Amino acid sequence: MISIWRGVILSTALLLPAIALSVVEAQERFPNKPITLITPYAAGGSSDLTARVFTTYLRKYLGQPMLIRLVPGQAGQKGTLEATQAAPDGYTLVYTDNYRDQLHRFTFRIDKYDTNQDLVSVARINYGEIGVIVRADGPYQTWADIENAARANPSQIKLSHSGLWAALFVPAQHMMQIMGLQFRMVPYRGGGPAKAALMAGDVDFSMAFPATIAADIEAGLVRVLATAGPERIMEGVPSFVEIGLPPTTGYMHRVVMGPRGIPEERLAILRRAIAELQSDEAYLATMRSLGENTEYLDGLDYEKVRLEQQREYRELIESIAGQ
Repeated sequence: MISIWRGVILSTALLLPAIALSVVEAQERFPNKPITLITPYAAGGSSDLTARVFTTYLRKYLGQPMLIRLVPGQAGQKGTLEATQAAPDGYTLVYTDNYRDQLHRFTFRIDKYDTNQDLVSVARINYGEIGVIVRADGPYQTWADIENAARANPSQIKLSHSGLWAALFVPAQHMMQIMGLQFRMVPYRGGGPAKAALMAGDVDFSMAFPATIAADIEAGLVRVLATAGPERIMEGVPSFVEIGLPPTTGYMHRVVMGPRGIPEERLAILRRAIAELQSDEAYLATMRSLGENTEYLDGLDYEKVRLEQQREYRELIESIAGQ
């Protein structure tokens, strides 16, 4: 009997270190539970839609789901603040953009965080090229029609936008400043409601990214009058450069960021998973079906882009203030 108990004790003693080691490995393995992705936007906009696409396919490469949590409010500040205050363990990230990251520091008083100090880039998912849109059954057939109407009736042509200094508001400001136009700016809580206002006939025109209007274009409900960038991306539709705007007007960079301080090895895992996603044919096809590009950029490279954006936005706001 003694020998039997001695064997049991010996076996247990040998197993305990192995059990302890497996527990430690499980704790250290990353990720070993779902990751929360805060999106500081209202539902139905282009960022909400693209977030739902890439998180769906990313699970395959992370080994854990990435769960979207919408935290709209205060022009994105509510969700951004929550992300900056999260534990820097890689389990809470934020899906943001260049306006909330770099522009808002010049347009809002933000005392509780500094995105440059408090957030680090994981990866740029893609960039959106905004387009000017009208109802297909409306009176405006070309961008020239909108421009001529605005010159004839200053502050009377109504434009729906997604909120102060957000993705639809900024290119409209560029248009008014550079082209000498004045629109009647009508705010809504996000790109989805801004488009709904157009479809309801409450405004004359709006702006939108491909993901939110692809189905409307196919159904013949929406007409695109101009698109961001130096070159045409739709047949018969002029680029912003062609109508007299700078080549950088109307670009929204969609970026996954996290609280600064995430361990480098965890950042590397997150970045590698998103990089691997770029070869997933199902993901690429879904993005194409929405009219969205997949111009991925690694977080380390995007960190350099942030500095240039900050300079451009400072100059924009200073020029507006000086008028």
